Amino acid sequence: MPTAHDIAVLGATPAGYVAALTLAGRGHAAAVVDCPASPTESPLADWMPAELLKTCPALKAVAAAGADGPFRAVQFHSSDLAREAVFRQRTHAGLFLRRARLIRAFEARARKAGVRIVRSRRPVRPELDEGFVTLDTKPRLRAGLLLVAQGGPAEAIAGLGLATRAAPPVRMTVWGIDVPSRGRPTDDALHVIAFEEFDRLGMFFRAGDVLHVRIVSTRRAHPAPRGREASDGAVGANALGDLIARLQQAELLPGKLNLGKSTAAAWAPPGGAALEMESHLAKRTLLIGTAGGFASAMSGQTIDPSVRSALVAAEVAGEALASDGVQEALADYKKRWREPLADRIRPPGTTLRMLMPMVLSNKAMTARFATALLRGEGL
Repeated sequence: MPTAHDIAVLGATPAGYVAALTLAGRGHAAAVVDCPASPTESPLADWMPAELLKTCPALKAVAAAGADGPFRAVQFHSSDLAREAVFRQRTHAGLFLRRARLIRAFEARARKAGVRIVRSRRPVRPELDEGFVTLDTKPRLRAGLLLVAQGGPAEAIAGLGLATRAAPPVRMTVWGIDVPSRGRPTDDALHVIAFEEFDRLGMFFRAGDVLHVRIVSTRRAHPAPRGREASDGAVGANALGDLIARLQQAELLPGKLNLGKSTAAAWAPPGGAALEMESHLAKRTLLIGTAGGFASAMSGQTIDPSVRSALVAAEVAGEALASDGVQEALADYKKRWREPLADRIRPPGTTLRMLMPMVLSNKAMTARFATALLRGEGL
């Protein structure tokens, strides 16, 4: 017989753990299934707005273990790195963190809270029935409800056996690199760099002893045609290498970096895809986190919107478990997430190429863009 739980969460992600911990704290038997999925979130150093800690007790409980320190400023740079503008808060604007550390801290917290952790080396496929959901783990796991919290919308929808036409296309690619750096400390700022290309945005920051550099493209990269040597990975590596060299020349980064010991990655956040999805609901199932398309269409940031979607989903799932009409209760998720999340994931009304010159020349626009970047408030 499959093991029975109230809630099964597919995805050992921040959103997945927050949902499981929130529900476990309310007395529900929860399980988190850790299995492979497409890369939609940064596996490297990352950042999140500080205000999220006030909203999410489960995240606040592990933040000290996963974070590498706060930052107070967002500093913008022109594409030629000759001009800059700074937005600074008196309180912490955000936190720099390491993905691996954060996930380890979440797992330890979840085990302590009685959440079962199930690992699988292969993708796990759900079977949706009228009275329960079954996951083909070893041993098989059965639950009253399922929350899918990893991968992208198309992958999640296909895994549930639904029509993939309901999934909007992913238009973002992020290339990032973590470089060991024990030199002079950098300032407490998240640095944002304009590009000549209208669809790109650069970022860099220091998280502990790691210097993180990334390029966010709001136009999805495509594989090179057969016979071409170039690939998405090569395009990303070349773009990151060029950006690092320019930052070094402008003395914004140390002149000597140990790139031989760096770690690089690429991922595809489903920026703003939640706004285009027909539904986040299947039989006894909700799509949350990146599986539900909860990622910023401006910066590709996933932790804040995905965790907030998990908090809403946990509320709805708890109500559904106590309801005689499970599907009707789950359907309430659609209207419940829009107010707290729509503005946080919505794309800006104009291109970055047009926005950045205004940000660099107008203090009011600097503050507005920084606030939008951090908290998703409208421009």
